[in-house]
Amino acid sequence: MAASLLGGAALGPVFDILLKAVLDVGIKIATFRSKFKSLTNTLNDIKPVFDDIEKLNKALDGREYEIEMFKKQLLAGEELVRKCSKTKCYDALKKWNYSRKLTKLENSLVRFFQVHGFIQVCRDSKIILVNVIEHGKKLDQISSMLRDFSLKNGSSIGFTNSNGSSGWMNGKSFGSSNGNGFSGWSDVPQVSDCVVGFDLPLQELKVKLLEEKEQVVVLSAPAGCGKTTLAAMVCLEDDIKAKYRDIFFVTVSKTANIKRIVGEIFEMKGYKGPNFASEHAAICQLNNLLRRSTSQPVLLVLDDVWSESDFVIESFIFQIPGFKILVTSRSVFPKFDTYKLNLLSEKDAKALFYSSAFKDSIPNVRLDLVHKVVRSCCGFPLALKVVGRSLCGQPELIWFNRVMLQSKRQILFPTENDLLRTLRASIDALDEIDLYSSDATTLRDCYLDLGSFPEDHRIHAAALLDMWVERYNLDEDGMKAMTIFFQLSSQNLVNLALARKDAPAVLGLHNLHYIQQHDLLRELVIHQCDEKPVEERRRLYINIKGNDFPKWWFQQRLQPLQAEVLSIFTDEDFATDWYDVQFPKVEVLVLNFETKTYNLPPFVEQMSQLKTLIVTNNCFFPAKLNNFQLCSLLNLKRISLERISVTSIFTANLQLPNLRKISFIMCEIGEAFENPAANMSYMWPKLVEMNIEYCNDLVEVPAEICDLVDLKKLSICYCHELVALPKELGKLTNLEVLRLHSCTNLSKLPKSVVKLNRLGFLDVYDCVELDFLPTEMDQLCSLRTICMGSRLGFTELPNSVLRLVKLEDVACDEETASLWEYYKEHMRNLRITVIKEDINLNLLHKSLFV
Repeated sequence: MAASLLGGAALGPVFDILLKAVLDVGIKIATFRSKFKSLTNTLNDIKPVFDDIEKLNKALDGREYEIEMFKKQLLAGEELVRKCSKTKCYDALKKWNYSRKLTKLENSLVRFFQVHGFIQVCRDSKIILVNVIEHGKKLDQISSMLRDFSLKNGSSIGFTNSNGSSGWMNGKSFGSSNGNGFSGWSDVPQVSDCVVGFDLPLQELKVKLLEEKEQVVVLSAPAGCGKTTLAAMVCLEDDIKAKYRDIFFVTVSKTANIKRIVGEIFEMKGYKGPNFASEHAAICQLNNLLRRSTSQPVLLVLDDVWSESDFVIESFIFQIPGFKILVTSRSVFPKFDTYKLNLLSEKDAKALFYSSAFKDSIPNVRLDLVHKVVRSCCGFPLALKVVGRSLCGQPELIWFNRVMLQSKRQILFPTENDLLRTLRASIDALDEIDLYSSDATTLRDCYLDLGSFPEDHRIHAAALLDMWVERYNLDEDGMKAMTIFFQLSSQNLVNLALARKDAPAVLGLHNLHYIQQHDLLRELVIHQCDEKPVEERRRLYINIKGNDFPKWWFQQRLQPLQAEVLSIFTDEDFATDWYDVQFPKVEVLVLNFETKTYNLPPFVEQMSQLKTLIVTNNCFFPAKLNNFQLCSLLNLKRISLERISVTSIFTANLQLPNLRKISFIMCEIGEAFENPAANMSYMWPKLVEMNIEYCNDLVEVPAEICDLVDLKKLSICYCHELVALPKELGKLTNLEVLRLHSCTNLSKLPKSVVKLNRLGFLDVYDCVELDFLPTEMDQLCSLRTICMGSRLGFTELPNSVLRLVKLEDVACDEETASLWEYYKEHMRNLRITVIKEDINLNLLHKSLFV
């Protein structure tokens, strides 16, 4: 039978044999259930393009030999699956051998498209461009599959995604994903389980998107009405997903930037964001991309468009069949078809409020007080959720005081004052929640710090930790910060993006990707911080458009200013020298910019109290920093750099004798680390923590890092080109945490790793090329937690793990858990947590990451 399928037969019949075997065996036995489920998903995803690739190969090169080789691989896979069905349940070694082979089989299926499909297409691009109309859809299928595989396995194939995601990245930083998101729809926000009163608006808006009448539909409503939620819900509807081949969900915000928007769409399509010369060039390239890449309808969602940004909408009106734009805005644009979202009815408002204030319990306060609070929220979903959660479990006296407070509250803004008045009472109530820190810091203090970050920005949890550790003396392990995040989330004041919902608590911040704040709540935070005269403000948030500095900047009578937290945002048009100003009490400095080159303000050198510096480049390419002279800052403890060319600062005099932590996120770092002049132990003699994430040019970690003898935490995550750690790693005798999460090309740990006798936390999750752990694992006598699994190819664990007497937690996938179960009966304190994958692993759609 096998022989008859070779030598000229199409791929389809051979493929069907393997698929049938997987389905048959997967139903009958449980031993490899998760492996068969994953393999089945992969086979179902790539089935439709098998024949396309075979035809494309013949049309271009006639490479029948490669097709024949792949047929043999498919038939060998079918034989492997049949052998799995005969494996005995007690034969652990054979089970793990077969498990590893199944993983490699699945990887090889997609690798065929990478090596013999996509790369060949690139090599013959001239031929393909001649036939772009005929083959455009097929190429889009192949490239989409490759992008999804890279997200599925944490690696980069074909295209380089500049944010490494996810994404996450970033998504905007690393392209984002969520449990509710369909894998073919780019960056659609997560939708809460508790949505009330949107059934009718959802159907009415969906009709407008399915009909062919208008190219632009505007979803308009005041802030806090749920426009973004409704837009996300409609994107997730089956008939919308069936019609639109691609859905791009992009946040515009108040500071609209067309080049940034287009760059994000390019990244969603799997391309590195081009360096656009102008906004017109960006629009033209996007138009060409969409025309070339798909013949199916496309939906572009422009979220949070302000009244002065109508030019953004007009810029994206392309004459492409089936192309439609959905806009969400607080404003109405008369020239476009508009759907107005109404406030919630009294019935729906009560239902939403009750779900937040009482959950499943019966109200424990007077109903007249409840109804007064509900009416004060005016039908705004955001207010109902925030106020309800802030009063949840509170005694009746607190309810009464809240009603009285809201009735007396002065109007904050000339518009939306009812909503803002209501929300302010809930934020003020955070003062009642003590964090039990040494200086009586409250939850409100921490919440007001979130205004330091730009509108609609995904805030890294580590950045907030850097602020709070120094300002409020929180513990550096992040557990207290994690409590703060969950408290703010429980009050519906922020949204948390967790990597995995079922991860054990011991992972703490390692399981939190980012925090996001509603733009209206951020406006309220900034307004509260700005109520005092500028010279008295503890937090100073400055947004410089072009070269337009605030007027008070030049009023010398106000200096020196008393701010302790300073945040400065400059846009792409900023091109002037910094005017001198004095900030002698600043402890936290947050700098956000959008230019290729950035001059660090000269007044930074005079910030003698500066403890935390956070520098973020919001462009798509690493920026060069000039004037990075910080040697005079003896109190500087923490630096976080995002999308920065690190070479530009390593050449500066960066000797910081008291620096404790440095973070490089999506930075260009490889060349800097290769610089022999980069003597890190000399520059940062007291460094205890180094964090490197999404640095895709890092291939080898330099041995000089091992001279940082005080280092306690080393985190190198999502660096997909990393292949080797220094053999001298064992010199870091004070190391307590080693995170290598999703370093997908790292194939082994150095032998000296077992000398880290203070290591308590080891994370090698998603290191897909890592085949084994060191034989002498028992020398890691302080190891308490290990994270491993998710497609790892382990066949066995070293017996020495039995002597890890302090090991308490193992977080892993299902197969790895089975391997640890063999040892658990001899390790009484061991807890095994199976982490289920939340990410949709379908290959032919653009999977999203959180």
